[in-house]
Amino acid sequence: MVRSRGESSSSPAKIFGGVRFVLFGFDSVSESQYRSELVRRGGEDVAKYDASCTHVIVSGRVYDDQVCVAARNDGKVLVTELWIDDSLDLGEMADANRVLYRPIKDLNGIPGSESLHICLTGYQRQEREDIMKMVSLMGARFSKPLIANQVTHLICYKFEGEKYELAKKVNIKLVNHRWLED
Repeated sequence: MVRSRGESSSSPAKIFGGVRFVLFGFDSVSESQYRSELVRRGGEDVAKYDASCTHVIVSGRVYDDQVCVAARNDGKVLVTELWIDDSLDLGEMADANRVLYRPIKDLNGIPGSESLHICLTGYQRQEREDIMKMVSLMGARFSKPLIANQVTHLICYKFEGEKYELAKKVNIKLVNHRWLED
């Protein structure tokens, strides 16, 4: 946590300007670090969940947790700490509507996904990293090389290329990133 790209040491970019936040589920050290970084970059800690809060940021909480349900019902922006991390990396607020930043349904991942071995093809840089994060969050395994007797799913940017042709030959399931998001 707490990383920054291309900022001057005297005045960090106020990338969280307008964000009135409350944190839930963090251990005390992480909570302190995240709170400090959010405030240093323009966010305002409202300290408790109330009407003035715009963002509810959670760690270790699931989608159906009472706080998460209340935040959604009240129209708050609900994100995990990954949103903060990625915003700091980008040097601007990341899109809070991305599935990557939603609280997960089960802290142990998706039941049955531990048997999935997922590989991808055609994705570059940030998209590639995001897919790898989602694979990990769902509880599946990620494989960089396409190992025909291990990989169960190939996530394809385009349904073409060497990995795609091999996967088709050996009956590996071919999907795109929307399958993963769903």
